[in-house]
Amino acid sequence: MNLTPLRNNVIVEKLEKELTTSSGIILKSSDEADKAKVVAIGPEVNDVEVGNVLLINWNKATKLMDNLYQINVNEVIGVFE
Repeated sequence: MNLTPLRNNVIVEKLEKELTTSSGIILKSSDEADKAKVVAIGPEVNDVEVGNVLLINWNKATKLMDNLYQINVNEVIGVFE
């Protein structure tokens, strides 16, 4: 599916939150992850780029399918560097 967001909307992929034990075992957390990777941006978006990892308030995002969500760029909390 090829989806292009309009105006100042961003399409993001939810990143799974993982916990690692002291012995190196990776555990999936049941807590909702707060990070998302940008997969597409609208033409009016200047603050983020495709591939950026964002801090997201999931209450402001709209689920599109599986791990893809739409959010207005004004609702993004921050960009990880």
